[in-house]
Amino acid sequence: MGEEPVPPYQRPPLSKAWLKGEVDQAALELRPSSFYSQNDIDLRVQTTAEAIDRSGQTVRLSSGTALEYDWLILATGARARRVPFAGAASNTVLELRTAADAERLKESLRAGRRAVIVGGGYIGLEAAASARALGVEVTVIERETRLLARVACETLSTFFERYHRGRGVDFRLGHFVTSLQHDNGRLTEVIVDDGERLPADVLLVGVGAVPNEELALAAGLPCRDGVLVDSLARTVDPRVYAIGDCTRRPLPLYDGHFRLESVPNAIEQAKQAAAAICGRTAPAPEPPWFWSDQFDLKLQIAGLPVNATQTVVRGDPQAARFAIFHLGADATVRAVEAVNSPPEFMMGRQMIVARTQVAIERLRDPRISMREVARQARKSCPV
Repeated sequence: MGEEPVPPYQRPPLSKAWLKGEVDQAALELRPSSFYSQNDIDLRVQTTAEAIDRSGQTVRLSSGTALEYDWLILATGARARRVPFAGAASNTVLELRTAADAERLKESLRAGRRAVIVGGGYIGLEAAASARALGVEVTVIERETRLLARVACETLSTFFERYHRGRGVDFRLGHFVTSLQHDNGRLTEVIVDDGERLPADVLLVGVGAVPNEELALAAGLPCRDGVLVDSLARTVDPRVYAIGDCTRRPLPLYDGHFRLESVPNAIEQAKQAAAAICGRTAPAPEPPWFWSDQFDLKLQIAGLPVNATQTVVRGDPQAARFAIFHLGADATVRAVEAVNSPPEFMMGRQMIVARTQVAIERLRDPRISMREVARQARKSCPV
């Protein structure tokens, strides 16, 4: 069951191909509508769960009915974080989380219009790139002094700022919005903390997401910025699982608990829950990975730079084809950020799992293939 009026669909294209009109609703759907009935799946759209009775193993629905369960899986996701602005009207501030959000934004992005985007993370930058492709003037306002401050290293931040500026995106870094100005209900200006007044027809806010954990909390399930689960995606209740953006989960490769927002994370946890429920062997742990498409750039990230003490840049940022490897004190690969560099990303993922210790100078030299770097590393440093 899901609260939206459409069947399950892919969210990543919403900020890219959907905004640019390159895909339709059918292309977004995870499965054709016939799939669900053919596979004994009772799909209920525009339906929400209002309460969980764990002792009675039932879920009360918004329709007033209740469903019994043997196992319950929470995949409630996350919602866009909202920022209150002085003078904001409900129809003024746009966000980008659902297909309805994306359609509303798409209708607003027309050539010659002026868009202000609050937030210099992945969503903000992807939307900025799509808007520029549509001929929209774009200014991005970011409270931090650099882009992607929470999710990427400074070298990558510098690269993306330069690349976006080169394609007409303007930035206000180290600033935030204080209020909005309207004329007869229509947005006209965005006022920044230093007093600057930016002309604007469109305002998009992309400043992160908040996990939808309220249903779990009300049912007495432990949460900490996400529903707490184990390595099988199971909550403290052995009959209740949780997967995806709404969870905080252990990552064996990094010896800690994390809340991840990505499609691969949701798929991995879905496999964990399905295996546990069906009595199958648990899937092998995977390193977290993420991607972002902006203009003609494909950013692919594997791993997390937890306990990384040094970075190695392989390739040429000026040529927009490079990778940044994050290494531990023992030269093991902890994470890799790859721009238009699939071999570095794919081999980097394998190195993270294998805890490969690399020869730094060989890793830095793009004339040596990644396969050769890994092969030599295994010879000299078996792990």
